[in-house]
Amino acid sequence: MTFGIPLLLAIGTPALAQQAPEISGYVQPSLAVRYLPQAVPQYRLAYGLAESRAGLQFQGKGHEAWEYNIYLFLTGETIDVLTHAIALDTDNDGDAEKIYTRSEPAARNFLREAWAAWMPSDAIRVQFGRMSVPYTTQAQSNDTELLFPHRASPNAVFLEGRDLGATAKMEINDGVLQAQIGVFNGTGQALGLGGQTGGLYAARVDLNPLGGFDRSETGDARGPFRFGIGAGLIAHPYTKYDGAGYPSTGVMDFRGTASVRMTGGGFHILAEGLGRYEADTITHRPITALGSFGQAGWRSLGGIEPVFRLGWVVEDLSFAPRHSYWGEGGINFYLKNTQNTANPARLGIHYVGEIRYTERETAHATSAQALVRF
Repeated sequence: MTFGIPLLLAIGTPALAQQAPEISGYVQPSLAVRYLPQAVPQYRLAYGLAESRAGLQFQGKGHEAWEYNIYLFLTGETIDVLTHAIALDTDNDGDAEKIYTRSEPAARNFLREAWAAWMPSDAIRVQFGRMSVPYTTQAQSNDTELLFPHRASPNAVFLEGRDLGATAKMEINDGVLQAQIGVFNGTGQALGLGGQTGGLYAARVDLNPLGGFDRSETGDARGPFRFGIGAGLIAHPYTKYDGAGYPSTGVMDFRGTASVRMTGGGFHILAEGLGRYEADTITHRPITALGSFGQAGWRSLGGIEPVFRLGWVVEDLSFAPRHSYWGEGGINFYLKNTQNTANPARLGIHYVGEIRYTERETAHATSAQALVRF
């Protein structure tokens, strides 16, 4: 599956090499402050520009029936990578008593999306590569078209990031009915890199009685009224392997979601409910989780957009429930630009409050960011 993208991009006519890709991107510097009242002094207060990010996108039509997209994503967040491991003999007896290790910060995977799409007709679209899983509404929204700087926290509990796979989408009557199915690796990595095997199968249906609308969570203050309902399902049967490469347990993972969305007159409202049921062949104890979130924003003609969001999740509902709640609010300012009216610059100030009720812990975070697209 991981070798399919170059092959698909190579299929076509000589016109493929003559068409330059459309290049777009964005820069989003962000200053964030986080306060954890119950944490030890070292981690109680943190601030900085680590949440800043930038994206660069190459997209175009290499053939009348083929599209392609490459999306590079850079962020200030890093992961520690082991660079040195040295055995130490502290008492000179010939045996190593300690292992000295050294780690260095490294950038995360910056290839966010890379796919090619085949469109045999206006109603059918088949897509291959690295992309979002068609499960929730918010997971399919562009990173620059969100009400808040990040997606809702409950969304992250039930869905990982981008994955490698293929999808087929059918659209009827200009988006009144949309149906998608897909199959993915299920790990977000190439085949053979994870400690498990088994495909992830996804399906989603959206009904928009007044006509289709895009996945953006914000938009024109004069836009027409639209509303829609949708539902998604994921089935992920897989096998886990031990360190020696032998199967250790089988897992059946089901996830479901339902959503309601409305836009019009500057309003953008979205509510989603999520659920998960997971069981393995060793413990036979199901692990279940429930959650939901709702968000709303109103963009005025002057380019001012107050936004609000509430969410909650109950994890391990069947055995040891853990309750978490989020409350968010803020305001976005859209700056008019006669040179780029379709993508105005945006300034935002947002607050996020989190309550981990079971652990009796709270967290508060505030961020100020700019979003400049080109």
